[in-house]
Amino acid sequence: MNPLIQVYTFHKKGFGLKEHSFLRLFEEVLSTTPCSLLECSVKISCEGTHASRLRFGYEQSDIQSGLHAIYDLLNKIAGCKNVLLNRDILGQIVNNDLDVLRVIAIGVGLDYKADMSDSKVKCYLMVREYPEKVDQVISLHPPLEGIRDYLVHEEFVFGIDLYFDGRTGVEIYPCLDRRDLDSPTLMAKLKLRDAAQELIKECNLLHISFQGNGGRVFYFHPRSPTRFIRLLDNRRLSLAYSHVQTLNYILSQSYKTAFVSVNLSLIEDEISSKDIQHIGLQYALTYRA
Repeated sequence: MNPLIQVYTFHKKGFGLKEHSFLRLFEEVLSTTPCSLLECSVKISCEGTHASRLRFGYEQSDIQSGLHAIYDLLNKIAGCKNVLLNRDILGQIVNNDLDVLRVIAIGVGLDYKADMSDSKVKCYLMVREYPEKVDQVISLHPPLEGIRDYLVHEEFVFGIDLYFDGRTGVEIYPCLDRRDLDSPTLMAKLKLRDAAQELIKECNLLHISFQGNGGRVFYFHPRSPTRFIRLLDNRRLSLAYSHVQTLNYILSQSYKTAFVSVNLSLIEDEISSKDIQHIGLQYALTYRA
């Protein structure tokens, strides 16, 4: 079995995802196109565990076919009852002028919720040495003072939200590697030396995104996910992570190089107040047949 399908099936069963039309559309694309990335996500809050969050992606030589598959999926979702997808921003960014040679990876995610108006698909792109595209995305992003201070690498990751009720918007995910995180000057400039510092010390990479009010969300890529999760001391998170540990064991029995990577998202304000209410657990597998 393709390990991407194996990871998807495990997530679906392990977290009890209920069948629905959008999930079937997702499965169809995942099983029939040359995807090389699958990410499954679990959102944990005081309200419970939400696991209907999935993303697949394509790299390099499969970019063009991946774009066709993503647009086909969007067309099918848009044709579903009570769904209104506003693709204006997507069309501005991804059009005939897009230089696919400077696109490293693309992907699409599904976040399905009981309240259809809060459900969405999100299109992702990673570009390299593409300043005009970076400028365009920044111009469409909600205004944020000092936003370019975060752009310290040639690679640039962003997403375009398409809510089922017609809302749309752009989100960026600047990345800081270990060298950046060890730079006192940069850390002071980005004001990353305070509450999150102890967690940052545990990580090789840190992605950052921004909420509508300008608040930051941190995506920690820990060297030891097990140790990091113990530091957070959240029962629901520990239970969800135990599924990931089981999955990695299963994969190790069949594939020497296939294992899932883990990152965790936390809201900066909740870290600062020492009152963490929302945690995202993302685990991903990259695999090429």
